[in-house]
Amino acid sequence: MQKPAPAPHGPIGRLLEHLCGAVAMLGGVLLIAIMLISSLSVLGRALSLLFGARISGIPGDVEIVQLACAVAVFAFLPICQLKRANVLVGAFTKTLPVRARASFDLAANGLFLVLTFVLALQLGIGTREKFANHDTTMVLRIPEGWAYAVALAFAWLLVLTTAYTVARSAQEIRSNRVIGPGTSGEH
Repeated sequence: MQKPAPAPHGPIGRLLEHLCGAVAMLGGVLLIAIMLISSLSVLGRALSLLFGARISGIPGDVEIVQLACAVAVFAFLPICQLKRANVLVGAFTKTLPVRARASFDLAANGLFLVLTFVLALQLGIGTREKFANHDTTMVLRIPEGWAYAVALAFAWLLVLTTAYTVARSAQEIRSNRVIGPGTSGEH
């Protein structure tokens, strides 16, 4: 028996899909930049050791990689939540009817919403402190607050996305129909 096609996201879901997709693309660009910076820095150090060249690694490469990685992680979380791609145990719920699966999703998304909200609040406090203390990286003196601020924006996007997935799960229970992407492993 063929499963019914998932119901469309609706305007809010489509908006979040575009926004989360764009943020995830930015995260991908950051990862490419991290890869290039790391590779160039290692290559520069190797050339210096091998040939005694005046080329060296990129100063502050570790600082750049640390800040960019932190931002990239927060860039990918909203799309993962929206697409039901976060880590979950679907082995037991995969064969359940839509309402039962959506009930488990509702409980998990509700807990995750509380967690993401607290995380965003705490990241906001940390961001404020970074700016207030004028914290910078050691070598390049990059203001750390800006990386925190970008991560904070992405964290609040995750909160909004998670709130949407809570509402989506509730709607799936009411309609007995999958909305948006199928369960993890089905897309």
